[in-house]
Amino acid sequence: MRLLVVSASMGAGHDGAARELARRLDARGHEPVVVDFLDAMPLRIGPLLRVIYGWQLRSAPWSYEASYRLWAWVPALCLPLIALIGMLTGHRLRRWITREGAGLVISTYPLASLSLGRDRLRGKVRVPVATFVTDFAVHPLWTHPGIDLHLCVHSQSAEAAAHQAKGPATAPGPAVPPRFGESAGRRAEVRQAMGVSDDEGIVLLMAGSWGVGDLEATFDDVVATGRYTPLVVCGRNERLRRRLSAKGVGHVLGWTDDMPGLMAAADALVENAGGLTCMEAFAAGLPVVSFRPIAGHGKQNALEMDRAGVAALAPTVADLAPALDRATGPLGRSQVEAGRAMFVSDAAAEALRLVAPVEPAGVGASLAPADAGEQSGQTRPRRSPLVRGARRAGVGVAALSLTAATMYVGFTGGVSAATDRGIGVTHVSSGDGTSYVAVRLGEKVLEDPRLPAILAQDHVTAVVDGALAASDPRDVRALSGASVDVANGGWGQHRGIQWERASADVVKASRAIRAATGEQVHYFVPVRSVDGFDLVSARLINEHVVHPTGLTMHPTLPQLRAGAVYVIDARNGDLTQMQSGLDRLQQGLAGRHVTVEPLSALLH
Repeated sequence: MRLLVVSASMGAGHDGAARELARRLDARGHEPVVVDFLDAMPLRIGPLLRVIYGWQLRSAPWSYEASYRLWAWVPALCLPLIALIGMLTGHRLRRWITREGAGLVISTYPLASLSLGRDRLRGKVRVPVATFVTDFAVHPLWTHPGIDLHLCVHSQSAEAAAHQAKGPATAPGPAVPPRFGESAGRRAEVRQAMGVSDDEGIVLLMAGSWGVGDLEATFDDVVATGRYTPLVVCGRNERLRRRLSAKGVGHVLGWTDDMPGLMAAADALVENAGGLTCMEAFAAGLPVVSFRPIAGHGKQNALEMDRAGVAALAPTVADLAPALDRATGPLGRSQVEAGRAMFVSDAAAEALRLVAPVEPAGVGASLAPADAGEQSGQTRPRRSPLVRGARRAGVGVAALSLTAATMYVGFTGGVSAATDRGIGVTHVSSGDGTSYVAVRLGEKVLEDPRLPAILAQDHVTAVVDGALAASDPRDVRALSGASVDVANGGWGQHRGIQWERASADVVKASRAIRAATGEQVHYFVPVRSVDGFDLVSARLINEHVVHPTGLTMHPTLPQLRAGAVYVIDARNGDLTQMQSGLDRLQQGLAGRHVTVEPLSALLH
């Protein structure tokens, strides 16, 4: 039987699973054909998505984290995305199924599954479709009610997939080549070849197929434990290899095709994504520690694997050495056994159950009614090249427009919803018993000569808008002269479209404040919800975005706690009213044994 395996060149996890499933299907006497889902998109949108995704992970992880969380919090927002992806790719996916005469489709990429599930539910795809979920954490975009079977790497993942899709899900385990499970006896051989002693604690580090994450910082953190030596595989990143080799410690390798041997030689794997390398380590019996997980699926995979007991999570640098001690000691044995126990059965065999008894390839039932004529040989009226070209151009323009609109909505409203929940803005720890207090100043309060001394004495940040700094630079300079921390409060009453507003509130206002004080501004404290344009603008000028926990000038204080940012709005009051509100806030925090610091303390 011929089968279609749909992957996507968006990371080794999707491609690796597709290749292994194809190998297993071929070994069973079937004819798998692997295709790249990105090729199903018109006008080279697929490569553009890959570039955007890579840019997000490397340069703007907050944007990926925001979109990842937004889809999870509001699954209804997946519906327009499913419609868009289906419109862009459905026709070509159906043509591939027809061309190959496929009796079964297996997807290893979430967007491909959404498009196939949509058409399967609408009766346009008549062959069974299975999704192999490569992530431990099952995001809503991984599942669709039109998919016949969701294949997951763990029973915990299968339970989540079944709940989300309201359909069948099973947990055959990861799709990993058998050589990883057969390499345990090579430990002494590989260590001897590398010049590593038997008692040296070796921690394997991987740059990953995308090279995402701060691998150099993790390298230094492993060295700093004093008990473990990093073994780093840099792949084809020659610059990283040279930089790490220059440190004169650890073992630094470039490209290698003997990952099973390196896993046999190592004592633990430190990873940041929960992807294919993680699954290979489970098969090899290598303990796994998640550290500095990347945005989105990396963080969620780390949490879910820790909850399932198959990998440990080290949340901070201080937790890394203890986590490695546990993973490489007696306590790590149960983790290794839990990882090996994930390999329950063969995902390829589970998928084939959907077509038992197997139908002959190329039967008419595998086609949607609209495509039946292509298979049966019926002649369709042929459109002229001009009409066909116009139709393709129209679909392409519509697709690009919808894609741009979807990205714009996500970059504005989507990011705003995420930042309101604290994603992408400065994180405040509640563990040190400190809260951070600022006062948003108005013209009347700023002109009072007593203000700088009061704010300096009370360790409070002055939030000044750009228009005020431009019109009254002398009084703003007096704040800085009294060692008062000054933050950017936006431009003021600026109106305009998103990027113009961001430019004024972040960049223009920051320049005005810096011109008045002569000092760098470190924080942007907005009076509105922030969006992607604000976050990008702040990143470009090296400002941190602070999302206030509470605004107060009213008799009733908000619920006070440590690890919060409180801003007193004194734009419409005088100094007496401001000081009264500040005193009440400080007394309330003191009553809860919470220390007050300015926003500048967040930098330390």
